[in-house]
Amino acid sequence: MNSRYYLGVSGVIALLVFGLTVTYVGKPRLKPQVNNFMEHFWELLTYIANTLIFILVGIVIAQKVNFTWGALGILILIYICLNLFRFAMIMLLYPLMKRMGYGLSKRESVILTWGGLRGALGMTLALMVSYTPAIPEDVRSQVLFFTAGIVTLTLCVNATTTRWLLNKLGLINIPSARIILENKIQQTIRENSEKYLERLEKRDALEGTNWEKVRHYIFPKPQEVTHTAGTHAMLTEVRLRVLDREKALCHQLYDEGIISQSTFRRLMNSLDELYDHDGTYLLDNRLSIFRFCNRTALLNSLRKEPYLHNLMSFYFRKRIALIYDLGRGFIILQKEDLKFLDELKNSDLLNEQSIVNTLKEEINQNIKAMSELIDSLAINFPRAYKHALTLKSIRMLLSNERRTIKQMESNGVISEKDAEGLLEKVDERTDELNTFRYTIPGTILRRLFRKSSKEL
Repeated sequence: MNSRYYLGVSGVIALLVFGLTVTYVGKPRLKPQVNNFMEHFWELLTYIANTLIFILVGIVIAQKVNFTWGALGILILIYICLNLFRFAMIMLLYPLMKRMGYGLSKRESVILTWGGLRGALGMTLALMVSYTPAIPEDVRSQVLFFTAGIVTLTLCVNATTTRWLLNKLGLINIPSARIILENKIQQTIRENSEKYLERLEKRDALEGTNWEKVRHYIFPKPQEVTHTAGTHAMLTEVRLRVLDREKALCHQLYDEGIISQSTFRRLMNSLDELYDHDGTYLLDNRLSIFRFCNRTALLNSLRKEPYLHNLMSFYFRKRIALIYDLGRGFIILQKEDLKFLDELKNSDLLNEQSIVNTLKEEINQNIKAMSELIDSLAINFPRAYKHALTLKSIRMLLSNERRTIKQMESNGVISEKDAEGLLEKVDERTDELNTFRYTIPGTILRRLFRKSSKEL
């Protein structure tokens, strides 16, 4: 709570901001193994902390709170008023929220009102109040009782009826396009399993097998689909699948060291923006990426002055390197999207040629626009572009070493412990690459320092 005393802000809000900062900036800087461990660790710790808080509050209430029917009536009244106040605030801000972000519908506003559950945070604050001597004892007892009562009512009433309310409002209905696509996926799995079982039945080494029992474990036959989906609905669904594929590949590129953490973060933010619109936005709607890359317009306007242009190119090489890394990573993702669409088409999961052509056109537009932007960097900033190519080549070299070590580990050539030591050596050079050690000013300063040292 030091922020409360020194900065005059809430310690809880300060902790929340700290968590958001670590997630956005700190998480990409950590190794994938560390992130995976921390995710499971904090998930377990959160479960334990929530359990302890509810146990402690229950014990404290049993010791300090005297239950009365009048207090129960006031609690129910407070519970009703809280839901009404929440509904009033959402309706007041509804016109604004409807036009911000990806919008808010009336049905979603109802769920937002009913789903405003209170949990461990409110209980923790109430527990802190109950042990604050400066507050009168009767007030502490009331705060603890009413807070715990609101949490209990929202968990017993709101939480248990939310699914029923979602069904009534039609917010959990699965789109027809998704049902059709998932049915095709299940049908493909069953057909492949049946073909493999036929090959097994022909093997002499498996003669005498109870094939009826084996067939019992084959993938269940999917139910017949009576839904129909229009081209637009199927198009939005396939866009979401492409975005899922892009996200997975983006993580893979970052884990292998092919792209930097800054590039990874910007690519993921762009994917999240598209995903929030449920596939209705075109795949070439990457405004955040191209807006960042096109901020070199100021530098381009100075290219008519040779000396000033070289100076700007010299000092902005880090930004050019970042734009190049972002552009090349973006192009890699788009080319993999094209392969993914071909896989869907060849696997009979997507038979409509018009959908494939539309998505390919959107993706090719991304590739064309980014390729033109990278070519302009090579023309306008040759020195910085050369520096960017050098950094990219080093990343590819280190990525290849990392893949080789992991392949040798999987083949049993080296042990897991030996692989960790070798990967640490690769990570050390990767960390060097992410510092200013390989930049041009750093090189010049080291040369000047060495020259002055020799003279001395």
